[in-house]
Amino acid sequence: MAAIVETRKRCAAAFLDEPSPAPPHLCKRGRVTPCPGSMAPAPPTSLAFDPLDALRLIFPNADLRGLEACFTASGRDLHAAVQAYHTHLAKDELASRLAHAADDDECCAGLLLEQMAAATNVADAKNRSTWMLGVIRNAGTERAVREAATELARLREENAALREQAERGATEGATLREENAALAQRAAAAERDGSVLKRGVMVQQRRYEETERAAAAMKKKVAELEMANYALGLQLRDAEASRFPAAYRGPDVF
Repeated sequence: MAAIVETRKRCAAAFLDEPSPAPPHLCKRGRVTPCPGSMAPAPPTSLAFDPLDALRLIFPNADLRGLEACFTASGRDLHAAVQAYHTHLAKDELASRLAHAADDDECCAGLLLEQMAAATNVADAKNRSTWMLGVIRNAGTERAVREAATELARLREENAALREQAERGATEGATLREENAALAQRAAAAERDGSVLKRGVMVQQRRYEETERAAAAMKKKVAELEMANYALGLQLRDAEASRFPAAYRGPDVF
């Protein structure tokens, strides 16, 4: 690619260096007296090629708008435009190197010394150093902005993750509160059921005690009645024995 570009540059330079032919009215001189019309200036000759096309041939990968701006800024001079665009490309390359080496002080110092050595005078050296320091400062600022943007994006992601965790925690908390409320309701219902069961057990215990007391009283009454019945039986037998004494007397035994 470099060989092709160099060949195109040489062709364009050879084309530009070729002398243009003189106008026909200047090639031959007549001996006749010139008329007033022949003393009028000749119309300007137009170039047979487009300078922008030549620039595109020399810089095939360049932006057309950049070439047009450089050509216009150079006073539409093709040679000056080529030199200016070469300078522009060199500055772009140097700016890229400075931007990549902004953190390396030794590399930046080496590039600065290289440019100072290439300066033509003190003013040029001052301009080069000022421009390079501005590029380094801008590169540092852009790097700081990128790092800040990266940190901001990371913080936003962390905040989003924390927000999601908080939302999940809130949802889980709501679920736990609902479960706790349900458990509290069940506990209250169980407590009510327990109270009812306690009252039922107390009633059953009281009834059992009353039944026990009634059974004990009944046993006592039965025992008393049995004793009374036994006493009545004895009295009845004694009464019958006293009423019929001979009938039941046994034989005398001698």
